[in-house]
Amino acid sequence: MLQNLHRRAREAPIARPFLKWVGGKRSILPELLARMPKDYKGYCEPFLGGGALYFAVKPKRGYLSDVNYHLALTFLAVKNDVNGVIANLKIHAVRHGKEYYLRARERLGKEKEQAKIGALLIYLNKTCYNGLCRVNRAGEFNAPIGSYEAPAILDEDNLRAASDALQGAEIKQHEFWQAKVETGTFYYLDPPYHKVYDGYAAGRFGDEDHKRLAAFCRELDKAGCLFMVSNSNTALIRSLYGKFKIEQVMASRFVSCKPTQRGKETELIVRNYE
Repeated sequence: MLQNLHRRAREAPIARPFLKWVGGKRSILPELLARMPKDYKGYCEPFLGGGALYFAVKPKRGYLSDVNYHLALTFLAVKNDVNGVIANLKIHAVRHGKEYYLRARERLGKEKEQAKIGALLIYLNKTCYNGLCRVNRAGEFNAPIGSYEAPAILDEDNLRAASDALQGAEIKQHEFWQAKVETGTFYYLDPPYHKVYDGYAAGRFGDEDHKRLAAFCRELDKAGCLFMVSNSNTALIRSLYGKFKIEQVMASRFVSCKPTQRGKETELIVRNYE
């Protein structure tokens, strides 16, 4: 019996991001993991997105947040009611089609039940054009349907693994600068990249926001926190983080609103620790 328990533990699926998100970190995950601090008290990710680093690290205690309302609710739904999310996704998978997609897009902004919101966002994410979760300035999901023959709408095993991985996380919807500042905590900050794409939330993210993020990082540094930032390799970003350790890495950019912004690009990883 003990051998069977060990075998099931070994075979338990490892959680992966259940959403394809603009700027997702799977392509540079090895670079990020290699630069994680050796010791930290807590884990905080104020630009949650797909959560690739969180799922790879799977910390015992985490604080996850994002300004995107439906994204935060989807993570909460997967954490708190994964059975409800799966049940609704099964319905979406059976009924999927262009007209159904358009109705689901409208429903996302009207739905009140957490599990239904989570399932709608996952469904739209798996079936929209290029996986581009785009909203207009009113916060309405407006990405067109993708041309997939058989989209993988439901991955039940991974959703259950993700739910398990999220049990130790506190999940909130708010701006990055509202995240808790706690000494000894590690912060991974992955904002909408400078001069790349910022349409995942209604408010957009411009130069002044990047400046405010750099100021927040200086606040973290003074408070004795550890932080790592991913961003574009631009003059502005280099100037904002000049006092910290800046490294350049190559990354594949698969999701963008502009075809010219897809492919291999250099990115920056900024840290305040060795």
